[in-house]
Amino acid sequence: MKKIVLALAFLITISFAQDRQEKSILETWEEKVGKENPAVNVYGALFEIKHKGDLSSRISLSQFDNDANIFALGALKDLAGEILILDSKPFISYETSNSEVGISNDFNHEAALYVSAVVNNWTELKLPANVNTIEQLEKYIEEISSDNHINIEKPFPFMINGASSVVNWHIINWDTTDTVHNHQKHIESGLSGVLEDTPMTILGFYSKKHKAIFTHHTTFLHMHFLTDDEKIAGHIDEIYFGDEQTLYIPN
Repeated sequence: MKKIVLALAFLITISFAQDRQEKSILETWEEKVGKENPAVNVYGALFEIKHKGDLSSRISLSQFDNDANIFALGALKDLAGEILILDSKPFISYETSNSEVGISNDFNHEAALYVSAVVNNWTELKLPANVNTIEQLEKYIEEISSDNHINIEKPFPFMINGASSVVNWHIINWDTTDTVHNHQKHIESGLSGVLEDTPMTILGFYSKKHKAIFTHHTTFLHMHFLTDDEKIAGHIDEIYFGDEQTLYIPN
């Protein structure tokens, strides 16, 4: 009987040790792999717009009318404006008939290019004072990705809040009879301007794998913005960040 008890105690000890070892291995694996980035959905592609002149609708925004926690950007069908959705609230910017910025807050629009993700929670980080340009932001995002469980090899959204020092922006309004597309003509086709020391919310998407799809060939980032007074929203062409801005990445 004593031998049986000792044998059972030994087996229990071995089983407990194995459970602890398996748990340790799992925790180590989870630490290395981290959490998956939120899924990024892409409809349309820049190369199809620029090289094929395909400005057709790739998706209707109305299907997302009742969805929660959506963050998205893109361009309208026929390149008739810019798309920005912040936490499921749309800010669709376009050029009005009197050449002013118009903003629509409904989902009754079609997109030629649409990039979106559902994000339930964000991690808040102070944007360092030495991060001033798009190139410096790219490098900083890469540096912090591992410690914040972001897989830098897959696309993901980010946000920036606060007053940007300088923002060069545009809202596209393409002449559909023009079949020759390039980046400069897109910038010049509609409204454009420069904002200085303006509080705003920026939504961006980072990807190393989507050049000519939703980022231009010179960058891993695509960013749109909305001023805090909600009077201007559009595409960011160039930016110099301010000293007191906050970066948000998916948690």
